[in-house]
Amino acid sequence: MSVRITSALSAFALLSGVLLMPNYAQAKALDKCGGVYLNADAKCEFKKVQACETTCSATSVEQVCAQKTYNNCSNNCTESASTSCTKTRSDSCSKECETISTKTSREVCVSECSDSCTASAVSGNHFNGDHNKCQRSCAHDCNARCDSSSSSDQTTDCETKCQSVVENVCVEEVNRECVLSCQTDTYESCETETVNTCNTTCKDKGGALFCDGQFIGASNVQDCADQLAAEFSMTVEIAVDKAVDATEDCIDSTKSKCSFSPPTRGGSGALALGALAALGVVLGRRRRRA
Repeated sequence: MSVRITSALSAFALLSGVLLMPNYAQAKALDKCGGVYLNADAKCEFKKVQACETTCSATSVEQVCAQKTYNNCSNNCTESASTSCTKTRSDSCSKECETISTKTSREVCVSECSDSCTASAVSGNHFNGDHNKCQRSCAHDCNARCDSSSSSDQTTDCETKCQSVVENVCVEEVNRECVLSCQTDTYESCETETVNTCNTTCKDKGGALFCDGQFIGASNVQDCADQLAAEFSMTVEIAVDKAVDATEDCIDSTKSKCSFSPPTRGGSGALALGALAALGVVLGRRRRRA
């Protein structure tokens, strides 16, 4: 088992036009940020209404839909690891002990799983052959599958690491086609729904969080920003218009009611009411003269 992309896979990636994604081995699932996995070097920002709505698109919801479709599909794909897979990968892992000696079992697991999953997703024409969707979905699927592997066992002996890695990778492998097929079938509806959610969030909350161009479906943007600061020492300034900021119900989408009054510009609302009043006076005078 190699923790690096093999030459055959590299050639396949080049021939297929696959764009290699960042290493997700160190990614963490952030429950306050909608449950997506993010890296410490992710670039996150809060975009206000206009810039926010411009960013809401099919390409910006790939990460959210990878997470949503996996959560729905993995519950229906629960095959156990096969003995043959476990034996083959255990033997291979043992030969790579020198390579994995400074890595955690989770790093090894995610790397091995993601490489293999992405190749399978692309060759199987999942997500209608969209390479980015294949890669983002596999990255999320493998991070979720490898969560039980330790993130702090760099110094643990190789054989112990291999046991954790092999079990998780083999479970992912035997369920891969089931999960990817289900994700592909449900992805389009998720995409449409999440783009709508993105636009609604921009309007109702005065903006939304985006990390590396991906919409973050946080129920409370400040809580998500606080978690990013705690986990990655990342500072994200949440700046909403005063009219939105003053309406606390709109900041928390879990509230049953959310009242939002867009700010008036240049006193146009007051001018309009004044004009109507003046018109009423004029009409009243005309009636009396008649």
